[in-house]
Amino acid sequence: MWVLGGDFYTPTQIANFLTRFGTMDDAVVKEGHFFVAEDLRGAILGSGGWTCLRPAYAQELSVGEAATGMPTVRSVFVDPAATRRGIASAIMAQIENDALADGVDVLQLTATLSGAPLYKSFGYETEENTELILPDLSRFKCIKMRKSLVERPRRASA
Repeated sequence: MWVLGGDFYTPTQIANFLTRFGTMDDAVVKEGHFFVAEDLRGAILGSGGWTCLRPAYAQELSVGEAATGMPTVRSVFVDPAATRRGIASAIMAQIENDALADGVDVLQLTATLSGAPLYKSFGYETEENTELILPDLSRFKCIKMRKSLVERPRRASA
């Protein structure tokens, strides 16, 4: 977050976000939908998952609220030294395939400003711009996004 979010958030915003929420949401592990990418030596390069449990940050959203029970992508992070090597793509593919296998046809997420372009490249669409209200009342801008995992049938031409 310090490296990749630095162009979008102030150091104070990042520190407040990390203090309040951190980068890991235990719900994804608890439900068994958490994935880790490692190198050949076992060093963690990235991680991510999805859960139907309500995100801890949902109560801090200034606009709207993450729905209880709505499958949500969470805790997707890649080591800044390992970016641009397909790790995020592999993690997101695993998340989406796992969700589909579990009967999920739509995933949502709340992206940081630094992460939104990546999710957009995976087909996630913006639902609304929002922000987290942090304990010191500072604001941390983010974007609620959603993606259908199933293709809609195309209409036959007449």
